[in-house]
Amino acid sequence: MKCHVPGPNVKVLGRTVHVLARFGDELYLESLPDCVLLKTLNASESAYAMIKFNNSFFSYFKYNFYSTEDNESLKCKISMKSALNAFKSPTHMDKQVENLEIKLDPDACKLIFQFKCKHGIVKTHYVSILDCKATQAVYTKDQVPNRIITSQRLLSETLGNFQSSDDQVTIEATNQSLILRNYVDANIELTKIIRTQINLKASEFDSYTVGVDTTITFTLKEFRALLAFAEALSLPIQLQFETTGQPVVFIVHNGTTFEAHFVMATSKPDALTQTQASSQNNSRTDYKRKEVNNSVGPMKKKPHLDIDISKCLDEDSHLFNYIDIPEETDLRPEKNGTTEANAAEEDNLQEYMDCDIPGSPTSRTKIKSVFKRCFESTFDPRSIQGVKLVENSDSD
Repeated sequence: MKCHVPGPNVKVLGRTVHVLARFGDELYLESLPDCVLLKTLNASESAYAMIKFNNSFFSYFKYNFYSTEDNESLKCKISMKSALNAFKSPTHMDKQVENLEIKLDPDACKLIFQFKCKHGIVKTHYVSILDCKATQAVYTKDQVPNRIITSQRLLSETLGNFQSSDDQVTIEATNQSLILRNYVDANIELTKIIRTQINLKASEFDSYTVGVDTTITFTLKEFRALLAFAEALSLPIQLQFETTGQPVVFIVHNGTTFEAHFVMATSKPDALTQTQASSQNNSRTDYKRKEVNNSVGPMKKKPHLDIDISKCLDEDSHLFNYIDIPEETDLRPEKNGTTEANAAEEDNLQEYMDCDIPGSPTSRTKIKSVFKRCFESTFDPRSIQGVKLVENSDSD
């Protein structure tokens, strides 16, 4: 195989390698008569990515350049770290690289990436080929009841509300809306986590078709990676899935040059966990309502003085309002029902109230004696005129 990638498309190829690195540690390359396939698979075999580059993506393409057999397809596997070393900075590749040449000889043990940069600079990377085996995910994307097309910005802004520690996301699709919530394991205490749920209406999507109400759960790591890939290329995302347990497929393509498929395994969320979360939310709501009712009860029993104050505050907006305080009522018990001891106590209290209480001393009587030294005359240097304290200095 031998192909030439023009400068603007080198940037797309570099971003492709970087998004595939978020999925797996090994990169599979397959050359067919009409296209080139780049594939990868994660370690747990729960996420698969395949990106197809058509002939129009290349300025020159010949899949059997080193072979005479027409029906032969070339397959090889390389380390993802080696591929990342070749495409270190995809953001500025279109400004630096004029052309990229990729060579794959079936008899050789190296995959060659030759970058022809500006000012006549040529960078050549020889990547070792590893033992390869056929890798192909089994999934269907043509006959699925649920199809959604949306912009990558909508999903990116939605995922921005989730915590960075969330590992999985649950999607509940109905005819009217799409609900996204973070997945919570049944073994985790629900009081120590943050529950996030976002409801998106069907009108917010470019195309929304849900034939069967479905609830699926998949990983967030790969989901964020494909969203970043679609955001960098400013392309919409197609979401296709069937029922719980069947893989969900995300498709990103521009229609002519390349098409990317991201396939992820799904699982059913724990119904017991969701029920416990909803019951805890309901119990917390009832508890708050009880607190509100208890706080409202004592307010109704306030005396009429508070009611008068509230009326004054409603009538006038000043900070201080002068109101007529009702006269104090005599809280002492009636004399008819008192005993002789109570009567004697009242007489003593009356005598104590009738006695003269001396007033508080004024500060004017003592203020001058306290600061007496302040009013004395200061030091007078004339009193020591006859005493010589310091000898005169020499005339020199």
